[in-house]
Amino acid sequence: MKITDIEYRTVSIPFLPIIQEYFGMEYPTTIVSVHTDEGLTGLGESNSSHGSNITDSADSIAERYIGKSIWEFDLSTEGFTFQSALYDLAGQALGVPAYKLIGAKHRDSVELAYWSPPMPPKETAEEAERAANLGFRVHKLKARSATIVETARLIQEACGPDFQIRVDPNTEFGDLETGIRLADELLPYNIEVYEDPIKFEDLSWYRQLREKTDVPVARHIAGSAEILRNIRADAVDAVNTFGNVDGLRKSAAVAEAAELPIWVQVFAFGSCVASTFAAHMVCTIPNCTMPIDELPHIRVDDLSGGSMDLSNGAINLTDKPGLGISLDMDAVEKYRIR
Repeated sequence: MKITDIEYRTVSIPFLPIIQEYFGMEYPTTIVSVHTDEGLTGLGESNSSHGSNITDSADSIAERYIGKSIWEFDLSTEGFTFQSALYDLAGQALGVPAYKLIGAKHRDSVELAYWSPPMPPKETAEEAERAANLGFRVHKLKARSATIVETARLIQEACGPDFQIRVDPNTEFGDLETGIRLADELLPYNIEVYEDPIKFEDLSWYRQLREKTDVPVARHIAGSAEILRNIRADAVDAVNTFGNVDGLRKSAAVAEAAELPIWVQVFAFGSCVASTFAAHMVCTIPNCTMPIDELPHIRVDDLSGGSMDLSNGAINLTDKPGLGISLDMDAVEKYRIR
């Protein structure tokens, strides 16, 4: 089965109104369709984190792929965008879901975390309540030191004590003293994890944070070597990581050897394509037990036309061949910008 053509459709799908109000930026994404001489099409996706100039690289991409059999490639080591498309094609050709070509399935559903940009506490709690009603059990907050404690209090009032909060300030809490103080103030609330709360130039700060607080501490890092460095520094209770199939599985194995749970943010602001491929990857990783940071649910449309089963805060995988989804081409054209 040879690749005959590659199509690119860049879309800008609006975020939900409340997220658009406080996030305030567009985040275009490019749907990549890889066609073959057997009439099969594989789907991939690219955004600013995965080659914002992908269409500008069309000539070099064509040289790499067009005219070649998909079986010439080591699927596990391809970059995420074309890896998705190739696994989709291979699964369709063999009549099996993509995950079967990656590893043994450990779960039928892959949980997603809800997500909010920095917002006032009241509005954040209202979003958390909406998320809980949709079946999400974890809400990831782009937290800020001035408001996080009040936000956590209001979320618990709105959603109850079982709803979890993933605190991710992107190091905005700053220094170790502030990180410890806020962790202590957050103890009455159900904090799932404290992700990158303080500066990480000195990993001893993260070790001390773990020693002096009872809130689980996580880092957003990739690569088996970097994960091992953090483990050796006693800096983490959990890891948020990313990568292609080969890299992600290696990173997960290192964390598993240290008995650490992980979650992933492979693509984040994607449509059904990237999110579904991420779910196929994650369902094969035994210690990826925490809800992942893929966010098709924060846009007004996921482009799947209902073919991606996103319900109760999770992507529910099927045994359909390949990724098991199709695009709603009317929706693609509606949001298409180039």
